[in-house]
Amino acid sequence: MRTSLKMIGVGATAALAAAALAGCTAPAPAEDGTYASGDPNVLVFATLPDHEGADQDAQPIAEWIEAITGKEVEFFEATDYTAVVQGLASDQIDIAQISSFTYYQTQAAGGEIEPIGAQITAEGAEPGYFSVAIANPAWEGSTLADFADEPVCFVNPTSTSGRAIPVASLMNAGVTVSEENTLYGEEHDLNAAKVAEGVDCQVGFAQDIDADPLIESGALVEVERFQVPAAPIVMQAALPQSVKDALLGAMASSTQQDLLDAGVELNDFLTESWFGFGAVDDAYFDAIRAVCEQIADQVEACQA
Repeated sequence: MRTSLKMIGVGATAALAAAALAGCTAPAPAEDGTYASGDPNVLVFATLPDHEGADQDAQPIAEWIEAITGKEVEFFEATDYTAVVQGLASDQIDIAQISSFTYYQTQAAGGEIEPIGAQITAEGAEPGYFSVAIANPAWEGSTLADFADEPVCFVNPTSTSGRAIPVASLMNAGVTVSEENTLYGEEHDLNAAKVAEGVDCQVGFAQDIDADPLIESGALVEVERFQVPAAPIVMQAALPQSVKDALLGAMASSTQQDLLDAGVELNDFLTESWFGFGAVDDAYFDAIRAVCEQIADQVEACQA
């Protein structure tokens, strides 16, 4: 599905030469808009490194973007969430699958992005997912209030379901986790495994897709779960309008079948956890803005 830049360049040169020889009228001026790569034939795509193999799991989405736009898609290499936020804010990324918290952070950092859609994680459901408060089966507590004075494993400082929502939920339960009791597992699957291991911490948080299998197996116990605004796929506001219209038209209010109809195969990750994108606007993320206002004193990433 990918088209090499070299082939595009040769084809374009030949076409222009033929037009000149035939005495054709000059082509219309290029549409206003900018691309992160500086090349109108290439779109730069990023995904959050929230679990091992995140880029590989997002490959079908990248191929879908290629099919929609007719442009080559290159992955932006990101080692952490902050790299994606900075890449979007500095116009190094055209399109990204992020979280509601990193959406907030990107705008706070001056990025001008627009939502294309928000991920649906269950067939027939609305956009959204859950942050799950989890515990090792050996833990003697039973409620969120019992997290007080315990080492708590969060995912990373910029995670929505692994940090922002958990801190707000703990505050609502009257719990403030001290700095020395704040630990990070870096990725959701690793954090869930860390709590199941029970060495550094016996309680923590992870997104539902990573927590639920371990809960079902008995390796973890669910304490409580909290609704989280869905993870969006976003685009730079500065992209040409025709590109933005194409992405919105194909991806907002989409299903797995839309991806298949574009000739793209689903991988196991998408088959199990991605059921399309729901249409959302900027106001959808007011909920995470309210959370950040509540927890700003405890979470540096909310201090815009």
